[in-house]
Amino acid sequence: MRMNCLLVVCLLPLIVACDSQDWEAAGYQDGYAATINTACGFRATMVHGKFDNAAYAKGYSGGAQAGATAMAQQGCDRLK
Repeated sequence: MRMNCLLVVCLLPLIVACDSQDWEAAGYQDGYAATINTACGFRATMVHGKFDNAAYAKGYSGGAQAGATAMAQQGCDRLK
């Protein structure tokens, strides 16, 4: 019994920390890359796709807007 309690106490922080990623930053990077890669036809882009996470969705939207702005200002050739 004591060993089980010790095991739970040791593993609990690891389990809780599994989703400690900065989802807003991940969403921003995904949105930026997906917008540029799709609009310029560079390649398909794999994204996390955690749109049920509000921080990820907010970051994705901001990144997509920034990607569209960069593409409009610099063009596809300069963004390769």
